[in-house]
Amino acid sequence: MPITPISLGMRSNPNRNDTQAILVNGYAELLGDEGEQKWALYACDGFSSFSTLTGSGVGVVRGWLNFDDSTLYVVAGQRINRVNTSGTATDMGALATTGSAYMARNRKTPDAQIGIVTSDGLFRLIEANAVSTPTVDPDIPTFNSICGMDGYFIFTTASGEWFISAIDAGGTIDELDFAQANTNPDNATLGITRGRDLLITGPRSIEAYQNTGATDFPFERVTSISIGLAYAPAAVNLAAVVDGETADVVIFPGNNSDGAYAGVMLMAGYSPRKISTPDVDRCIRDEPDKSSIRAFTRIDNGHVMYVLTGSTFTREYNCDTQLWHHRKSSALNYWRIVDACHFNGKTILADYASGVLYQQSSSLTPGTASTVQMRHSNTNGRTWKTRDAKAVGGAGTSKILRWHALGQSKEDGKVFELTFSNAIVENGTGTIMQVITPPVHQFPRVVEFNELFVNVPAGVSQTSNAKGFYSMAVDLEALEA
Repeated sequence: MPITPISLGMRSNPNRNDTQAILVNGYAELLGDEGEQKWALYACDGFSSFSTLTGSGVGVVRGWLNFDDSTLYVVAGQRINRVNTSGTATDMGALATTGSAYMARNRKTPDAQIGIVTSDGLFRLIEANAVSTPTVDPDIPTFNSICGMDGYFIFTTASGEWFISAIDAGGTIDELDFAQANTNPDNATLGITRGRDLLITGPRSIEAYQNTGATDFPFERVTSISIGLAYAPAAVNLAAVVDGETADVVIFPGNNSDGAYAGVMLMAGYSPRKISTPDVDRCIRDEPDKSSIRAFTRIDNGHVMYVLTGSTFTREYNCDTQLWHHRKSSALNYWRIVDACHFNGKTILADYASGVLYQQSSSLTPGTASTVQMRHSNTNGRTWKTRDAKAVGGAGTSKILRWHALGQSKEDGKVFELTFSNAIVENGTGTIMQVITPPVHQFPRVVEFNELFVNVPAGVSQTSNAKGFYSMAVDLEALEA
């Protein structure tokens, strides 16, 4: 029979039984029409050690800010650290709360100020590497987030009022310099700047403002949106390609106007559109610790990623292909990274369990040789038949892997699972890339699978070359039902 190319599965889109179309630790990349297939699958970048934060009570990163590409300020556990370009961390003092930490900077000269506000109500300023506690009028409600625009610090409060500081004077806050987010009486949980928009978000609505320079109060409302923010730490602003054009966007888990979760939203203009799949929605719905849901953005070989994570899952959205995939670290059901930032030309990553920082890298070499393990299922992944692992090529050697005599499948077809060992190096630990394909069948015929072919890139064993899969084909024969 002719050799038939089959889909590798470009994304994670499992059904409710968690079978079919799963892609773990890899993403699809467009090759064009010139190759044997239009798309290839590549393993995500790994990471190596960068820094270990310091101080009594240091822990998981709660928030950070790249000040000027020479200093990275980090709130981790109950400590504030600053980190230089070589990864040396210096303890700057305590921040004795546990909520999410939001940070912004202004333009004050000669020393710009950094404002830190935690979701549970602490406000600090950093200026010339000194931490201070500003005096705030007692009539002003407690802040729960901070962002910055045009030299102003913008503070939100749980009462729905939001305040601004004086220009480039972050500790100067007049009790009359405020506005009220009142389109929907749902209070305010987070302020976000997106291009020239200031977004004041609540759990049931979003209000957009712009700086018009008005004398009494510079920000005026542009519009209101009847979608709210479900989980403040999972809202990320980034630049992404939308409909062929680069745009400032915000991606966030959204609620409808009644406060019910409605999906992960991407908002480029003022009309959010849903980008989450049923699998992603189930992850959020079933997350036992909703307070653990957070998100961040990173770039992997030119692909802009939105990473959504919790205590039981991690899903990554490729803004370029608009496809989701799973992330998992060795011995975990989720990725061990909980935050990322760009600093001094590097992508710095934060560990899920400690104050350890890593740097993302595409040039790490695994400590042991890589293999590809194939198994197949005639029951949509409920039961599996295991086959032997195949060695992959060394430096400069491409490899077509072959498995023979795979037996028959009935009308449900056959699902293939490919597991690439040591495809990613995470601080010295080899981590898999995995693909579970959509079912291969010729419904309603019984199909005999004679041979499976899998093409992997050159130099994918103990080298730093990109790991992944180029194409997949099968020699099959449809039999009479």
